[in-house]
Amino acid sequence: MIREAEKRDRNRLLELYRMLVPNSKKMHVREEQIETIRNDENNFIFVYEEAGELIGTLTLNICLQALHGFRPYGVIENIIVHENSRGRNIGKKLLQHAEHYCRSIDCHRIMLLSSSKRDRAHQFFEREGFDGSVSRGFKKYF
Repeated sequence: MIREAEKRDRNRLLELYRMLVPNSKKMHVREEQIETIRNDENNFIFVYEEAGELIGTLTLNICLQALHGFRPYGVIENIIVHENSRGRNIGKKLLQHAEHYCRSIDCHRIMLLSSSKRDRAHQFFEREGFDGSVSRGFKKYF
């Protein structure tokens, strides 16, 4: 089942995020922030739950702009499936859920960034219709 994260999911989200960025010293998952995102109409943390266990997640941000009239775009971040549950189409289901939502609000595109070293993830994203050759991503951390 896919649902929006709740503050009670904090520890499970933290475990998943540690699989995504195991050496992060800046990681601070806060219940209050999960709840703030849950109450924001343009931001979502979707989780995949099975038998009471949280085994996948992604963050979807809806971004407003002026370039395409009233059509927003979606940005996916922090997509991760528990290492013991990979290969079961959970990531695919999470991406499809996010895409369905974006289509339902008339987004003109959906995009994501992925670490340049995650070749298997890139293959997965390309199989799901994302084109890694269209744009080049840049990040600046603070």
